[in-house]
Formats: sequence, C-alpha cells, structure tokens
Amino acid sequence: MTTHAGENFDSLQPDDPGELGPYRLLARLGRGGMGTVFLGEDPSGRRVAVKVINRELAGEAAFRERFRREVTAARQVRRFCTAPVIGAELDRDPLYVVTEFIEGPSLDRAVADRGALPGSDLEGLAVGVATALAAIHGAGIVHRDLKPANVLLSSTGPRVIDFGIARALDAAEGPTRTGQLVGTPSYLPPELLRGEPITPASDVFSWGCVVAFAGTGKAPFAGNTVPQIFYRVAHDAPVLDGLDPGLRDIVTAALDKDPRNRPTVQELLARLVGHADVSPARLAETVQASWHGPQPAGPGTTRVAPPPTLAAPGTETTRRDAPHGFPPPPPATVTPPATVTPPARGPGGGVPRKPLVIGAAALAGVLVVGLGVWALLGPDGPPDKLASTFSDTFASSDSGWGGGTFASQYGYKNGRYRLEADSSTPFRGRWSPREGKDMPSRVLVTATVTLVEGPPDAQAGLSCRANDQGETQYVFKVRKDGKGALLLKGGGDLGTKNLATPDSVPGFKGNGAPNKLQIACEEQDKGKKVRLRLWVNGEQVIDTTDSDQPLDNGGAGLDVTAGGNTTVKAVADFDDFDISKIIG
Repeated sequence: MTTHAGENFDSLQPDDPGELGPYRLLARLGRGGMGTVFLGEDPSGRRVAVKVINRELAGEAAFRERFRREVTAARQVRRFCTAPVIGAELDRDPLYVVTEFIEGPSLDRAVADRGALPGSDLEGLAVGVATALAAIHGAGIVHRDLKPANVLLSSTGPRVIDFGIARALDAAEGPTRTGQLVGTPSYLPPELLRGEPITPASDVFSWGCVVAFAGTGKAPFAGNTVPQIFYRVAHDAPVLDGLDPGLRDIVTAALDKDPRNRPTVQELLARLVGHADVSPARLAETVQASWHGPQPAGPGTTRVAPPPTLAAPGTETTRRDAPHGFPPPPPATVTPPATVTPPARGPGGGVPRKPLVIGAAALAGVLVVGLGVWALLGPDGPPDKLASTFSDTFASSDSGWGGGTFASQYGYKNGRYRLEADSSTPFRGRWSPREGKDMPSRVLVTATVTLVEGPPDAQAGLSCRANDQGETQYVFKVRKDGKGALLLKGGGDLGTKNLATPDSVPGFKGNGAPNKLQIACEEQDKGKKVRLRLWVNGEQVIDTTDSDQPLDNGGAGLDVTAGGNTTVKAVADFDDFDISKIIG
C-alpha cells in the first residue's frame, strides 16, 4: 500500500518500512549522505522526524560505535532553540534517531524564496542559533555541520537540527571518506581543511557563515567549485557586502581563520545582547516569545496535523472534572511554544519586519543589534495589592471541589486536595467552586503544590480563564524535577498552543518539597490582550502576553499531567488555594 504524503511530502517508496519500533512512518522528508529522513508518528499521534541510517554505514562497526556515542550525547542537549532527540535505535538494524518534528522552512529555502532576512529577523536568527550552540556545547558536543539547511524557521524562532551526528561519519584518516564529504564546503571551518582538531570554535565559524548567508543571501566564501570554495575558506577574507552593520563586526570576529581568536558562544551572546551575564535559557524564552515566524506552508514548507481536540474519546467529560485536554509532554522534553502575537507579514507575505524585542533597549539603556536585555534583568515579584475573593485550605471535604475523601482520581486527603493522572486519564483538572463571569478580569491565583508521585517529567499547576465546558483555558505547569515549566492555551476550535516553555524554574524546591505557585491572568486593552505570569516561591518564571484571540474570562483551577510514560502515575497535592482580584 502506498502512503500519500500530501502536497509538501514525498510518498513512501515500496521498499520503505511502514513502521520502526513504536513509530509509524508516514512520508519521506529527504535523503542525505547518512540516510533517509521520514515523517513519523508516535503512539500518541505526535509527529516526529525519523532519520534512518544507510545500511552500508550501519554495517561498519566503527561507525556504529561513533553513532551510539554521538546520539547518546545528543540526547543530553537542552532544548534551547534546538530540535531535541527523543528516541533512537542504537543496537538493531536499521539504526535510526528520532527528533521532534519542526514545522517551518529551512533557512536556505526561506532565503531562496524570499531573499535575505531583514533587520530584527536577522538579529533573532543570530541570537537563536548562538543560543542553540550554547545548549549543544553545554552537552559536550560540537555540531560540525551547522549550515542553513540545518536551521529551521519555526513559528517560535530558529531551531537547529542534526547536531553532533556528523561526527559518526568521521574516518580515522581525516574529515573525508570515500564518496563522502563530512560537512558542507561553504560552511566548513579552515582548521578542518588543515587537518586540525574540531572544537566548539569550529561551530562559531559556521555560525558566522550562516548569519552572513541569512543577512546577504550569499555564503561568505562562495565559489563555483569545491576546490575554489576551500581555497577561499582557508585564505580569503569573507565577502560580507550588504550585511547589517550592527552584525558585521561580530560575524567578522567569528570568521577569523585562527580558532583561538574567535569569540566563544557565550561571548557571542554577550556581544549580541550587550550584557555580560547571559542566560541561554532566558534568551531562548525571549527569542521564542518575540519571534513572529515565517509565513506558514508555502513551497518547501512542511505542515503538521492540527492539534488534537481537547476532549479526547474515552476521557472524562463531566463539567468539574473534564480533562483540560492537553496531551502529556514527551519524555524529557516540552514542546516548544507557538507564537503568541499574530504574525505581521512584510510586502507579498514575506518574513515579518517587526522588532524582536520592542522597547527593551530603552528600558535597559543598552542597544546592541536591536535585541534588548529585559530577559536578563531581575524579574518583578507577584502583585501585592490584592482583594481575596475565594480561599480554601481543604480542611473540609465538602467545600465544593467534589470527590469527597480521596480514594482514587481526585478528592480530599489529609487537609489537602489530591489529583491523579495515569494512562486512563493522562491529564486531570478540577475547577474551583468560584468560577464563571463573576471572576475578576485581573486575577492572581495561588496554591501550594506538591508532586508526591510521578516520573521527572510529570507536571502540576494552576489554570485560569477556563470556560464552562473546559474547552478553553490557560494552564501553567511545572515539571516534577524542576527542569522546565509550560504555559498552554486551549483554544477550542483553534486547538492547543504552547505560549511559553522556559527550561529552568527559578525558586523551585525539589525532592518532593511543596512549592508555592502563583499565576496572574490580567485582561488588557479592553480584552484584546491577556498578560500571563507565573511565579514559583516568589521567583518569576513566565511573563508573556497573548494577543492572538485571547481567551474570555472564566474559572480557575488545579491541574496534573502524567509524564511521557503514562503507565507511571502522577499524583499531586494542593493546599492553601486562593483567588484574589489584582487592585490598581
């Protein structure tokens, strides 16, 4: 049977596998020197990219060992502006590696279709790719093949793919093997051509080439033949005509022939944002929250299926215990956020021309290539001018939440309120007795949350602006291990959007300790916007604004989500719940 891939995918060929391990293969995405990349689907219906290694490579013992080593390291890379590795087959044939599927064109396709990136979009790309390299280098990996084809322009910013895997192709005698060049000529560092060791500084050189290409539409060492390109990489100055002057000096420094003279990735980020104390996690959140993304689904652009409906078949549908409809996060990762602000298109539907961070430079008194440093400044605390409208210490089992004394699923237990999520109901939510149109339009919701059982990626948190049927709401969740948080928007017919996914949770107390969560949901501009903030033990974790069809005012409540392995139960206890009106 032939699988139809649709207008942007190639159909599976007769000799292509229909499934690999738990993944069902749907279409071909491309083929390279190492193998074939397929569009796949995991058992939950989530789209993934599956790279299957060519059999002639997989048959080499040395390659298999390098592949195992590099994939194992790649799985440790944090998610800052990258497509994380979420699975692999390292022992049996065929070998393959599975990554998150990223919707959006590659940088080379976007430039070919629309021309060089303008102003703030170029700055966002420069910061985003450097942030990705910070995550990659932090895991002890060198990308080795950073090029425009390995940078995807998703709706949440640039995402770097295929990190580290190129090293598995290395031959003992140097950077080439029979019929195979490891890397792309125009983006290879000169030290590789000289037979010198490849280091993180090599990725910095490739970063400079990628940014130059994005800003000018041409590689800085372009040539008509591979020998000509190699000569220019090794000996000539880069051609940077037309590159934004604000980036020229940084790119020139990155393209120094001597890797010892190049800035480190941390120094790149410091120069880009004008602040020495840079946090890749915060920068990633800034880029994701501020990036408006390329126009969706043109030629060469991939598509993904729409998000699942909020009330999945077989789940609970009663009003107070209707599931909040958000699928459990994949193992060890949280899906990157969707854009919050409606895309602003340039003439002819091209890449948008809006600043990456508006007004931040004026606030900080620093402006370097247009990126402000508000994400690096100390966050403010939760509002303190409040008027409580509803509180519950859960001392009484008839205070209105339902379930009575806890037996399973939900209910009162030892002066707290308990929720369970497992394979039958991987996400469970309860709304407070105070809900509906009488909720304040600017509200602070507070609770003490303890994840008493569950895997590291289990999550628990609070919701606001939930409608009567639970079809729409904002949900803030924190992982059990404190290695990430998530702000989700359930938009009814619009599907589910991730509005923020910070990779760190300042103030979080681990080892099963209780954490005080506070969320502020504040209507702005006569309902045209909603500002959304999260604090954990008084430390700000999320601050973003939804102006893309913001949700109407509604109830607040509690949520727990099982981890990627839903057979492991997640159990959360809630205490000292409060809803307060924000005054002033």
